[in-house]
Amino acid sequence: MRSEFDSFYDKQLHTRLGVAYFAVVLVFGLLGLRLWFLQMAEGAKYRKLSEHNYIRIQKIKAPRGLILDTNGQVLAGNRPSFDICLVPQDARELGLVTTRLAGLLSLEPPYLKQRMEKSRGRPPFEAIKLKTDVSRDNLGLVLTHRLDLPGVVIEAIPVRYYPHGTLACHLLGHLGEISLRELARDDFSLYAMGDFVGKSGVEQTMERHLKGIDGQYQAEVDAVGYKINTMGRVDPVPAHTITLTISLELQKTAEEALGDRPGAVIAIDPRDGRILAMASSPAFDPNLFSRNISSPDWELLINDPQHPLMNRCTQSLHPPGSTYKLITAAAALEEGVVTPHTSFFCNGSFRCGRRSYRCWKEGGHGMVSLMKGVVESCDVYFYNLGSLLGPDRIATYAKGFGFGAPTKIELEDEKPGLVPTSGWYRARFGIPWQSGDTLSVAIGQGANQITPLQLLMAYAALANGGTLYTPFYVEKIASAEGEPTKRFVPIPRGQLPLSNKNRGLLIEALSGVVNSPSGTGGRARLSHIEVAGKTGTAQVVGIGKALRQSTVFKDHAWFVAFAPKNEARIAVVVLVEHGGHGGSAAAPVAKKIISRFCELEGGGYV
Repeated sequence: MRSEFDSFYDKQLHTRLGVAYFAVVLVFGLLGLRLWFLQMAEGAKYRKLSEHNYIRIQKIKAPRGLILDTNGQVLAGNRPSFDICLVPQDARELGLVTTRLAGLLSLEPPYLKQRMEKSRGRPPFEAIKLKTDVSRDNLGLVLTHRLDLPGVVIEAIPVRYYPHGTLACHLLGHLGEISLRELARDDFSLYAMGDFVGKSGVEQTMERHLKGIDGQYQAEVDAVGYKINTMGRVDPVPAHTITLTISLELQKTAEEALGDRPGAVIAIDPRDGRILAMASSPAFDPNLFSRNISSPDWELLINDPQHPLMNRCTQSLHPPGSTYKLITAAAALEEGVVTPHTSFFCNGSFRCGRRSYRCWKEGGHGMVSLMKGVVESCDVYFYNLGSLLGPDRIATYAKGFGFGAPTKIELEDEKPGLVPTSGWYRARFGIPWQSGDTLSVAIGQGANQITPLQLLMAYAALANGGTLYTPFYVEKIASAEGEPTKRFVPIPRGQLPLSNKNRGLLIEALSGVVNSPSGTGGRARLSHIEVAGKTGTAQVVGIGKALRQSTVFKDHAWFVAFAPKNEARIAVVVLVEHGGHGGSAAAPVAKKIISRFCELEGGGYV
């Protein structure tokens, strides 16, 4: 007979069995639910991870398109670069591997830690770049110790290379790592984080042609992540080749002639606006940017007071000095204010109100006609023209010659310059235009601001019959096989407000500047070709003669010319910042460029 104790025991047992049953059901239910989740909900993810244990999809970088000069010589190409990378999934002891690698490559542990943290959140089978562009010695060290470095792999990729270093750097431009803002744009849909893109110059403007399409291959890897077999491959699509209008030899001459003096030199074909050479000094080495420029190098560039990253050809603004006198002369002739025979007396100064304005020649030039005024660059003659014309008529012709507006060359951040008018003056200073300011403007001083390229295009139009062209520097775009896909043609953008008769008069005067014994541009004279041009000396500030001799306050030197006089095939502008007089500092530079051009052209010039 069962006792009361037995009944109590049975109840306790049944309770415990129920709890145990429930616990078993719950555990197996949770296991089943987890199994379903892993197989159904995240099956694709873990299948991919499983495949990546032995199969890796590797990107094949497409080499960047070549940039050539007009004769087919390489200005920007590519070279192989070896990067040391780490696949976290293959590194069994991540800390130990990175420590060993740091010792082999002399890397600071904090640097490696920073690189690893920067890649946090990425799939563990994706390679992390730890050191780019390693030397052959370091490459050999890694290969020798490969068994001690599981997960460390070597990637070979093409890197941009500029074989001539700083040559034509401002025109060619430089690369930089793509930014998050750029990645968000539709035109960068084929790019990925870490890719390099053009940031300036040709590299930027021709980016869509210079970028190929990356390929890929499937690689079977061993336990430490090294490739043992290629299972499939999609080849990259080659980029286009860009042929420029510039000549490598003429570019070398331009840069050598300018030297290390801050300034700019541009040579073009005035018949269509094609750039033959473009140099800005000081220069920089674009190779520094090809693989993430170092912080010390970047600091040196951006803190340099001479601003080597600035393209002075299109971004530096200065008064044009006496080169602007041609604009004043053109306005006076076209407006009928003077004739070629109208003369004014120069005694070395010009009285305006209570102030005397000096001529550069202290003793004066005597009686001066238009021809003599241009040839000898008499300030007093142009003071007279300016006072007869007024600021707004001078400004109208200046704008007609292309000043005060971009030339529309396809380069970043081109400056428009400034052509002052009476309306601008009132808006800027809140007072009416002053008569003394007209005299300054008439000789290219005062508020006038132009770029070297603007000045060159104006004189080129004078030489070619009166057509203002848009300057261009790309001759053609071709496929990687060399088949042309696009050729560039001249683009007219306006006509000079100048009759053929008056244009001819001004060209004769410019020829006298160089070839007359009294001309200010005699140091550009050549025996085998007739050069026409104009010197200019632009004051930095209104100071005394003694102080102006210092480097900081020395005048800017200009010279702009074309040759041959009547059928010009080359036009050149030279700006030497703080160079002094245009005739002595800038004209000899132009002479060397024109002479070299004649040698390269051959028959008919030498």
